[in-house]
Amino acid sequence: MPEEGIDFSKNEDLLSLSEIGRLAEVFGALGINKIRLTGGEPFMRKDIMQVLEVLSKHFKNINLTTNATLIQPYMHLLKQYNISSFNISIDSLNRERFFAITKRDQFDTVYNTIWELYNMGFRVKLNIVVMKGINEMEIPEFCRLAQNHKLDVRFIEAMPFNAHDGNESQFLSLSEIEAQIQETFPTLKKTDSPRKSSSIKYSIDGFEGNIGIIPAYSRSLCGMCNRIRLTPEGQLLTCLYADQGINLRDLIRDGFTNEQLITTIKEEVKHKAKDGFEAESNRVSDSSVFQSMTTIGG
Repeated sequence: MPEEGIDFSKNEDLLSLSEIGRLAEVFGALGINKIRLTGGEPFMRKDIMQVLEVLSKHFKNINLTTNATLIQPYMHLLKQYNISSFNISIDSLNRERFFAITKRDQFDTVYNTIWELYNMGFRVKLNIVVMKGINEMEIPEFCRLAQNHKLDVRFIEAMPFNAHDGNESQFLSLSEIEAQIQETFPTLKKTDSPRKSSSIKYSIDGFEGNIGIIPAYSRSLCGMCNRIRLTPEGQLLTCLYADQGINLRDLIRDGFTNEQLITTIKEEVKHKAKDGFEAESNRVSDSSVFQSMTTIGG
């Protein structure tokens, strides 16, 4: 997130609670059985609990990706919904480095929330974007969090999405991250991963938890992707690297029936790119400048 923040969408441009309910019904009818709320930050929505209530009527597998800074007021309510896991973004275990990366002094809030959710019995996955010269030295420390706890510690390739981000020199590939882990933990070995998993999974002898690496930039798992994305404004994207898609919010407001929405979604998914490279090559806008990850999520 930029230090100065971003321009947020107007409320009238966002999917309303009733529109979310309509689309949950439609996607449920299409066979979608797993849903993830990501960001930005899902807990920025003031009606997040109502959103979860609506979604839990249609999906038995709800997952949340969050920076864990805004969850505390809702802790006592979370067990009411079908929340399967929390993916929590945390790029450093050092308070000063955390502040340098996030531009926000909220390390204690994030770290304490992680363990509070874990102790409540939720499955907790930690998402760490690895950046050369910034936080790569913390890889062993992050791994050790999974030594005595059933945590999933996942290292993510950095994605240089915008020309002005200046982070291309910070990129570490999957193989480089794997080599750094193996340097400290020589018993690191790949485990069987679900075919459509977004991460490559590993185990370390004596560890209760798991290690994962997500090849977000090299996109080596793209060909097995079975995911689609719906933005807060109702745009359906069949690939993270796509820059255009059908706007379901507009179709609802134009009076489309559920049957018409189902037909439209099926047609859109038929044209899903085979991988992120094809989607990127199909971009209409300047392909060297990507939409900010702060607005389309991970």
